[in-house]
Amino acid sequence: MKKFAFSRAERLRLKKDFEAVFAAAKKTVTRDLVMWHSGGGSEKKIGLMVSKKTGGAVQRNRLKRLLREAFRLSKDELKENAHFIIYPKAGCAVGNLAQARAALDNVWRRARLK
Repeated sequence: MKKFAFSRAERLRLKKDFEAVFAAAKKTVTRDLVMWHSGGGSEKKIGLMVSKKTGGAVQRNRLKRLLREAFRLSKDELKENAHFIIYPKAGCAVGNLAQARAALDNVWRRARLK
């Protein structure tokens, strides 16, 4: 597998996966994002929850694409294999890839995962 690939196996998709992370998770909050993370698993996985409070469907999907891409580019910098759930707050200031990477780096540093 390529270093920067983002396979379907690296996404949290099922309800039971989200519930498992919430059950064993630590919560970290920054200005733009809320992150729940739990250790375990053989890979780093990410799940996204974007509320309608962040905007219409186009804006929500763009935000999810930006956060997925930011995760894909910087997942190798993380310390451990963990499962993440990212929730952008209403009024999230992520509008491009650089801002998405900065927001994820900020939340990961605050959680001491980087």
